[in-house]
Amino acid sequence: MLAVNDWISYEPADHGGLSSVAYEAIMRMILARELSGGDIVQERRLADKLDMSRTPVREALRRLEAEGWLVRLNTRTIGVKKIAINEYVAALQVRELLEPEAAALAAAKSQTKEIADWVERLDSIRLSKQVGLEQQWEFDQTLHMGIAQVTGNEVLLKIISELRKTTQIFENQTLPAKSFPGYDAHLAIINAIVEGDSDKARKAMQDHLRETKKNIFEAL
Repeated sequence: MLAVNDWISYEPADHGGLSSVAYEAIMRMILARELSGGDIVQERRLADKLDMSRTPVREALRRLEAEGWLVRLNTRTIGVKKIAINEYVAALQVRELLEPEAAALAAAKSQTKEIADWVERLDSIRLSKQVGLEQQWEFDQTLHMGIAQVTGNEVLLKIISELRKTTQIFENQTLPAKSFPGYDAHLAIINAIVEGDSDKARKAMQDHLRETKKNIFEAL
């Protein structure tokens, strides 16, 4: 079964020590709905939650603010950035261009161990009654970013990672959590990649992203 610590970080490893650990943990909280767009971020509370001193947490918050994921509400308060609809649409449009091509490239490397694990993990989530929304999100993150990683293109990986953050934060701040969305779509993508069929993988990812966009706009 997919556990909490199965979530994979795709951030460049250029920020060492506890501040890097804090950064990853806080970003994960933002993407996994523990913190949503517009929520106030409290340094002391985060330090307690992460069982850290306030110094590495403060450094992580400064980095997240510098990257634009946190915004200063006043001189003493920061919060998670609220993503505007135009930012979301722009990010999703670029994802629709890049991720189908990433899936096609991944299909050419269909024998890698990461790909072989995806079907088993997806079935574990679908069949288990104990897996919650957080673990479902973790699988979605692992699959989409895993596909980008399998391509071996570090630039593509970094761009898709940033785009997914933008779309995920918008969806978290806008829509209620849904129980295990997209099982069939994810399975179609995985099967096409496992078969080594680049055209089929490309189309499966296109269909998935377009259906996601359709569902989002119908829900707004």
